[in-house]
Amino acid sequence: MTKTFDKLDSSAIESVEVDENVVKVVYTSNINKEYTFNCENVEEFVENLSKELVDIELDNNKGSVGRFINQQIKDQVLV
Repeated sequence: MTKTFDKLDSSAIESVEVDENVVKVVYTSNINKEYTFNCENVEEFVENLSKELVDIELDNNKGSVGRFINQQIKDQVLV
């Protein structure tokens, strides 16, 4: 099951693609380069990313795709 998040309201992240245990991130700073991360719990990652996108959509001023991805890397959800 491949799931792609694009057309994001983000100045840092162009797209996020999720497939099996892999998350691929394309940053707006270089849309020609794709960063691939391993993710043990893809379902949880997608659920949390979806919550972040809802916060952005509702304009809660607390949602940020770039900050979310960065935190997932720091927390070693994405390695």
